[in-house]
Amino acid sequence: MNIHHPENKRKVPSALRCLDGTEVRTAEEWRRKRCPEILKMFREEEYGLLPDLKNMKVEIRLVDSRRNQTFMEGQAIRQTVEVEAVRNGRHFIFCFTVFIPAGAENPVPAFVTVVNRGIKDSDPCRHFMSPFYPAEMIVARGYACAAFRTQEIAPDYEEGFTTGFHRLFPEYVKNRPKNAWGAIAAWAWAASRIMDYFVEDPLIDDSRVAVVGHSRGGKTALWAAAQDERFAMAVSSCAGNSGDAISRGPKGHSETIADITGRFPYWFAENYRKYAGQENRLPFDQHMLIALIAPRHVYTTSRSFDIWADPAGQFEALIQATPVFELLGVPGLMTFEYPHSEQPLHEGHIAYHRKTGNHDMDEYDWNQFMDYFDRFVR
Repeated sequence: MNIHHPENKRKVPSALRCLDGTEVRTAEEWRRKRCPEILKMFREEEYGLLPDLKNMKVEIRLVDSRRNQTFMEGQAIRQTVEVEAVRNGRHFIFCFTVFIPAGAENPVPAFVTVVNRGIKDSDPCRHFMSPFYPAEMIVARGYACAAFRTQEIAPDYEEGFTTGFHRLFPEYVKNRPKNAWGAIAAWAWAASRIMDYFVEDPLIDDSRVAVVGHSRGGKTALWAAAQDERFAMAVSSCAGNSGDAISRGPKGHSETIADITGRFPYWFAENYRKYAGQENRLPFDQHMLIALIAPRHVYTTSRSFDIWADPAGQFEALIQATPVFELLGVPGLMTFEYPHSEQPLHEGHIAYHRKTGNHDMDEYDWNQFMDYFDRFVR
């Protein structure tokens, strides 16, 4: 396969040039040298490095599994699952709900959704049905789905890393290293625990699981898939700065590192703040996060009026990640021409669409995700 070398409009570092200046020319060199190098940079400089988890015990329990006619008209099995982490006498528990198509003859593909909104957008009892997480529609198309709320893992406000999953590590409160993990890393950890459960659930095909998120949840989905190769696809809706959009270049009215670390410093490692207003000093950029997922599948989305998320920078990240996919023997983004709204690009291992509207995720997006999944992964 020919490797394209697209125009570098925002002057980002090449994903295929190592820190020592050598060019990556083979898939083996990518896997052995450049991929670990990039992963380390994101851990040290942006999302943060998880603590040593060797002395932490994690137990995952199926609490309840049922099917009845009053729930999704009998079309789904609902499982309630509990994850308990124990470290040095401290306990942390979170729960998630799985919906599985009833009567499926074979294990089904699944979505893990990172929910950064309130309970009405991920109601496990389905008293509230939201276009943000349309579980009924997902199940009707033959997919299982699970969701967890970010607030239940690590609070989405600055509280000194003393609650949620962070409370298991009190030694990080007063003497917190500058490369220590932030909330996004904690949320990504939770997504992988759901994947752990899917591996053991005979009703789920764990080789066909996508992790999905919107906005800060989209950043989380990309980071989870970059670290956990069990995810067959990462789906990022309007993740923008520090997610699926290039940090460098003209930003206009789009979010910058200074903006995001000023409002949400706890999402990231402290090291990341030194790049506020100094984006050109970054030894990486967000196209490399997408490249870490290659040769698996990546799907990102934009909204036409969501200038804060930098749609042009989002699309540029996909363009600049494409050479890595091609080096690994699969097509990346199949066109470098920015598409019109409601004209999804579903041809390569990198997919994209832009929808008319503001910062959001709804049934249109989900139908596109599943159309693409049906075609390439399922």
